Amino acid sequence: MSKKSSLCGIKIITVLFIALFFTSCSTKHLSPVNVSDYFWAAQQEKKLDDAKKFVRKSDTKNIALQKSIHIKRFSFKDAQVDGDEAIVPTTMYLEGMFSKKRKDEVQIDFDTYVEKGEDGWKVNLVETKKALYIETAKKFTQGLGSGIFAEFKKKMGDFKEFQSIFEEMINGMKKSLGK
Repeated sequence: MSKKSSLCGIKIITVLFIALFFTSCSTKHLSPVNVSDYFWAAQQEKKLDDAKKFVRKSDTKNIALQKSIHIKRFSFKDAQVDGDEAIVPTTMYLEGMFSKKRKDEVQIDFDTYVEKGEDGWKVNLVETKKALYIETAKKFTQGLGSGIFAEFKKKMGDFKEFQSIFEEMINGMKKSLGK
């Protein structure tokens, strides 16, 4: 058997295992990081029915993320567990945030909030979305600001040149005002 065909076989088995897990497994024995991982994987693949399995019952109606959010990849650090609540530090890489070409990639660091109930750990989607959207908005405004500055600089030329033009304008205004 060639390396290529055995890698293909491993990928197929992995996909089948994940599919089986999503359809048959309870979250009772999963850790907060595992629940976060399965939830974000389902969101990444836009499999909202699968994502519902990993959120609190009260959050299943509003499971979809904003349409502008396209998850490229994500990772987690160790969960900070405090009784029946956990915070999972999450790093997500989103694509297409600042251009229509979807070639850019933006790193967003936020927390996935997880709560333990009768059926195991579940994502608190309300708090998690709030954290994600706040950090995404910060990155967007930072990117927007730097994008505007880059366009301004491109149109105006070198900043030193702009500074000298600005100084000339101020000096001219001072002279015209008699100062």
